[in-house]
Amino acid sequence: MEIRSVCTASIIVLLLSLSSFLKPSAGAAPSAQLVTWMCNNGTFYAPNSTYQSNVRSLLASLAANASRSLFSAGAVGASPDTVWGLALCRGDDTNGTDCASSCLALAPDVAFGRCMGVKDVTVFYDRCIVRFSFRDFLASRDNGQVQTSASQDTVTRDGDARRFDALVVSFVGALADWAAFNTTSRFATGVMVSDQGFPTTSNDVVHNINGLVQCTPDQAPAQCRECLQGLIDDMPAVFNGNVGGKVLAVWCYLRFKTSEFFDGTPMLKLVAPQLQPPTSTDITPGGNGTGWRQHAATVSAIILGAAFILACISMVLIWRNARTQFAYQEDDGPASLLFDLPTLRHATDNFAEENKLGHGGFGAVYKGVLPHGQQIAVKRLDKASVQGLKELRNELLLVAKLRHNNLTKLLGVCLKGGEKLLVYEYLANRSVDTFLFAPDIEKRRLLRWETRYHVIYGTARGLLYLHEDSQIKIIHRDLKASNILLDSHMNPKISDFGLARLFDRDRPSTITSQVVGTLGYMAPEYAVLGHLSVKTDVYSFGVLVLEIVTGRKNTDLFGESAVEEPSTLLSYVWDQWLKGTALETMDPLLDCEVAEENEALKCIHLGLLCVQENPADRPTMLDVLVMLHGHESSFEAPSKPAFTYAYGDQSSLDDTVSGSDRRAGEVVSSVNGMSVSEFQPR
Repeated sequence: MEIRSVCTASIIVLLLSLSSFLKPSAGAAPSAQLVTWMCNNGTFYAPNSTYQSNVRSLLASLAANASRSLFSAGAVGASPDTVWGLALCRGDDTNGTDCASSCLALAPDVAFGRCMGVKDVTVFYDRCIVRFSFRDFLASRDNGQVQTSASQDTVTRDGDARRFDALVVSFVGALADWAAFNTTSRFATGVMVSDQGFPTTSNDVVHNINGLVQCTPDQAPAQCRECLQGLIDDMPAVFNGNVGGKVLAVWCYLRFKTSEFFDGTPMLKLVAPQLQPPTSTDITPGGNGTGWRQHAATVSAIILGAAFILACISMVLIWRNARTQFAYQEDDGPASLLFDLPTLRHATDNFAEENKLGHGGFGAVYKGVLPHGQQIAVKRLDKASVQGLKELRNELLLVAKLRHNNLTKLLGVCLKGGEKLLVYEYLANRSVDTFLFAPDIEKRRLLRWETRYHVIYGTARGLLYLHEDSQIKIIHRDLKASNILLDSHMNPKISDFGLARLFDRDRPSTITSQVVGTLGYMAPEYAVLGHLSVKTDVYSFGVLVLEIVTGRKNTDLFGESAVEEPSTLLSYVWDQWLKGTALETMDPLLDCEVAEENEALKCIHLGLLCVQENPADRPTMLDVLVMLHGHESSFEAPSKPAFTYAYGDQSSLDDTVSGSDRRAGEVVSSVNGMSVSEFQPR
């Protein structure tokens, strides 16, 4: 670095330091607090040496540059006295000058005080990070220097502590996703609000969890997310009900606390799911329980009756206002759920064949463009479709109340002129199956492992919202690859709620006489006995995960030799798991590296846990998200999946559907024949 630039940088830092004393106290920047530091002993420099001079110049330069962009990295000096360094200001510092003067300017106190003579030093303040070294750590991005700390105040009861830790991991994971994939600053803050209070050792009852995550902004989204995931993986070993904590590293860090600690409005506001401890009342196949069945039937009747009344009210209100012109606000999007028919006819070119995206049990789906340029997907009910009318009513009642980044958005409805239309956001990349099972290999190659993992994670978040976080508890009942749509950034969104079921939050399960869904994705207790719970969706999710990892449909047949009976996907993956060769099931198009293979093995393990025969053994979707953030080595061993039999092994199938249950098995086939969605998603 030239002497002129070093001197200029030093003058800037000096002026910044002086300005902090000249400012009125009311406008002074928050003073930085020293959190921890590391004098990485082993290599030393002599006092007043060239290396020490280069360190001073580098720290001054880093502070000056970071005052403009909150981040700076570089090197000063020639070999053997070259010094590499990095400085990062916290992302909620809206004025980098304050960070330089009140935080980065303090780094020399540690460098030439506590760590005097040490060539490799890392300093963590609460509002900035500084590191310098004689090694070029900028090239290697080694994140091994991790420091952790935890609050002394903890959640009191063991059960509450475990649930609190699970919430923290899920919450920090959501912040990591947001920072990595939705910001260029690689920074995110948020708050998770829980109706369920957690008593602590300080005699407080906490409801909020505040969080902050940050990476250096020079990292790509995937690099940032991987960096934060490495810290999240360390959390279970560090925190045990602690109401606050930090996991600090040079390239990324995270922090959580029940009280507010960052500046400005939280970037994310989440509602915590109502966490209940596992109970023995979770459903299992079989059992008598006549009184329970009668009570479940009564509850179902009440729910259905209420839904029917709401449907009637909705239909009347919509018909009375059908002539109302659809209003649109440029900033807020659709201002009403009502579209008029001429608008939709014009948008779809009068439902032209070339705009048709597909056709299913509901009817045809068309692409359209509204006058202001917004693209939409329009579901048009076939006039002779009884099933479609039920689906329309179901979607209208349920989806209009749902708002989540991993669910398709219902924009509106039109009931006029004999037409029954639902209007959704248009998703450019259509559905997962159009990539995953495409006959064109090159199209399948577009679904790289990073995208597949992102689809698995986003789908899990969407299901958790349906099961726990939304105002109404919903079981989807038809989760499959064709119902996971992808936007222009390949973000997954769960779609097609025509078969979804409103569920009583106070009951873990219910029984239905109408089994609907898609064979291959239906859980055994539901397909055979009509037992319905959130674990029904968990099973479907497990099948989907195994399809995503293997790149094969659950209906595909597998056989290793000409004399071997072909088997189903679940049987094939289970057999390979028992042999210790689970990675052999991976889609050969992935060409995964070691890190990706670890993630793939984790997903295979997770998928097998989700498709276990006993629903009580399957994880909840909150458990799934926690496991996606954790190490595969900490997972429980899966038991044998349901429906694992060779294709020609009729005896295995007879054992599954036998005696009094055989009739239920026949019902599955007849209902499914009507309910499978064949159209290509929006």
